[in-house]
Amino acid sequence: MDPRHQLLAIPAAASLLIGTATADEPTPVPRIDAYDSWKMAKTDGEAPLTAAATIQAPKGFAVEMIRAATPEDGSWVGMTFDDKGRLYLGIEEKGILRLTFEKDPQTGQTAVAKRELVEDSLEECRGLLWAHDALYANANNSKGFFRLKDTTGDDQFDEKRILLATSGGVGHGRNHLRLGPDGHIYLVHGNNPWLSESDESPYSPYKNWGEDQLIPNPWDDSWNKLPAPAGYILKTDKNGTFFERICGGLRNPLDMDFNEDGEIFVYDADSEWDAGLAWYKPTRVLHIVSGGEYGWRRGTGKWPAYYTDSLPAACDVGLGSPTGVGFGYDSDFPKKWRESLFIADWSYGRLLAVQLRPDGATYTGTEETFLSGRPLNLTDFVFHGGDLWFITGGRRTQSALYRVSWNGEPEKTDPLNYKGFDDGSLRALRHQLERYHTEQDQAGTKLALTNLDHPDRFIRFAARVALENQALFKWETEVIRSGSPDGLLALARVGTPASQADLVEAVCESIKQGQVDDQTLLTFLRALQISFIRQGEPKKGTLIIVNDTLNRLYPSLSREANHELCELLVYLETPHIIDRTLTLLEESTDTRDWSHYLVYLRYVEKGWTTERRERYLKALRRFEEFPGGRWYVRTAQDLRTEAVAALTEAEKAELTDLLKPANPEVIPPPVTVDPANYVEDWKLGDFANDLGPTLTERDLESGQKAFHQAACAACHRVAGDPATTNAVLGPDLSGVGSRFDPRTLLESIIHPSLVIGEKYRNPAGPNVSSMPPGLINGLEKEQVLDLIAYLAGQTIE
Repeated sequence: MDPRHQLLAIPAAASLLIGTATADEPTPVPRIDAYDSWKMAKTDGEAPLTAAATIQAPKGFAVEMIRAATPEDGSWVGMTFDDKGRLYLGIEEKGILRLTFEKDPQTGQTAVAKRELVEDSLEECRGLLWAHDALYANANNSKGFFRLKDTTGDDQFDEKRILLATSGGVGHGRNHLRLGPDGHIYLVHGNNPWLSESDESPYSPYKNWGEDQLIPNPWDDSWNKLPAPAGYILKTDKNGTFFERICGGLRNPLDMDFNEDGEIFVYDADSEWDAGLAWYKPTRVLHIVSGGEYGWRRGTGKWPAYYTDSLPAACDVGLGSPTGVGFGYDSDFPKKWRESLFIADWSYGRLLAVQLRPDGATYTGTEETFLSGRPLNLTDFVFHGGDLWFITGGRRTQSALYRVSWNGEPEKTDPLNYKGFDDGSLRALRHQLERYHTEQDQAGTKLALTNLDHPDRFIRFAARVALENQALFKWETEVIRSGSPDGLLALARVGTPASQADLVEAVCESIKQGQVDDQTLLTFLRALQISFIRQGEPKKGTLIIVNDTLNRLYPSLSREANHELCELLVYLETPHIIDRTLTLLEESTDTRDWSHYLVYLRYVEKGWTTERRERYLKALRRFEEFPGGRWYVRTAQDLRTEAVAALTEAEKAELTDLLKPANPEVIPPPVTVDPANYVEDWKLGDFANDLGPTLTERDLESGQKAFHQAACAACHRVAGDPATTNAVLGPDLSGVGSRFDPRTLLESIIHPSLVIGEKYRNPAGPNVSSMPPGLINGLEKEQVLDLIAYLAGQTIE
């Protein structure tokens, strides 16, 4: 299918909904039709400035605009207050502004009393931090971390010193800065900057990293040439005398913050082009720990969250564009919001509040929308003076400075202050283990060995990282003897080839003994993968043992185990892998299974018959028929190219009907308004007083008829309307009322080109939607209102 146009310009308040698969439907991919709302803020458009009154906030909060950026101000990407209450703003192209504020004595309103350009050479200062009587700047396009100081007392920065220079690209680059409770400065970097070996501290807890992909995919270099360790966080002192890499495997978190327990959290980016594929990783809130590995790798090599040598998210969010992050502790907000982690989503134009709760040695959380606007291209925010201050900008869009204040009723005190049961003992144990991520000590070896099989995943992770940092000879024999899954994984990561045979035998013996739960089995399978990657291909005798052990398990009842068994058995060239995998592929309704099995079957060289080729091509055709992100389409194209190239001439002749892809060019049907049925050239203003609560009383049956009369049904599917089942040229409108308010629905119909998603761009031009305007001009006003009520009623609980 080749969707060509978009009906809805999605409001920033939209929630991200991922549908649930039924027995007859594939697992839906996340909807991306709101992804380009930020483009409404382009400065070459009409009125790109978002009025404060249009920004939605919870009851009791007031939003005010303090200053709109002028053309001379540029677009703003970073902010920080100094100890005098002055605001510094990083200009996207070049320079740093300083704003001094004053209050109007009569109105009490805050205004900018003075604007200064205090630095004019640093390019794209995404990260700004006032600390230790200096202004620190992470200047992305200048590829460096700088410190600016006033050494003469004239309130101007006369000293500029680069503390760290990094090579590499700038897209997912040098991001925000944060002052830690320990007085150190933390730098957040995406997966473009390269830290030189000479700059990295030998005490960095993140080490022993690698791509760790058992069967490297030749596509990955053409998709993304950025190798491990991907994005990371650095810690340094005020003078930049050392740089410790705390974690790795991130894509592009722009910011981080500490909770009241001193724990770090980030909001990491996804790759929206991967939507629908097995290796898609959503935007997610991550709890960053010492030596943490979060599994971001290039192309198809991204690690699934269940890999034991990586860590899962505290909260999966979905599609989005993460920017600023911060806890509300310094605000005057009610307790619920004051204790929330706020995360900014630039593309969808919203500020989410994540409520985190302790969960053993880590945290889990849920999110809800706090602020939303259309557009609300939010780049950064800080809490200052009890209020939340935020800026918009980025990609040369219109910038503005806003303030959010609590004006509601005083909050009732909570005498119990109940937070649930959490004595902090598991976090304390994790911190005790983390000490040995950089120290070597017999006590550390003992502590790590004791906790390798702890029921808490974060404890096991910390124990394994600590063990890997200890002398190998002190623990190798013990983990082989005990058969500890995480211990054997540690041995696979840092052991020598000489230990491989004993390691593999220990893994296989444990599996054969049975009573292995899903997570333990996944750890054993990962230990085998890492051993083959790092210690080399096993010898013949070892291969026989592994083949015999794993062959009995496949297929398993666990989807995750089947994915890993498939990869291992393909690597081991196990007989009968094709039929078993094709059966799993044919029985699944999940696009993640389709992509995984289709990709790994293509590595199998022996055992193919014409009948098996036919089954593969039929499965591939089903894969092609489902819409996904850009890399989903690219995957289908590459799979087809390789599959057809592998056929003999005789097979091509026999399978000729399956050789062409299932996504032919689809021409949108001509949709015009019959002049004889013209009623009115409807404008938004014509309905200004009609889109309130009374919409719920409208005639929904009439609205459905209007949906067909206006030709909406030609391109847009609605789950409850069987007549729209094959309408796939535009976004699926099932559940549309859960995401958009009535005004936005109407605006998107009247102005279809206001926001156009990349997925629905018209080849005729970047600013023209394939959906023609005027489709409702043949409807009476009452019909239009019924139509909007019908769409607003399409909700998903």
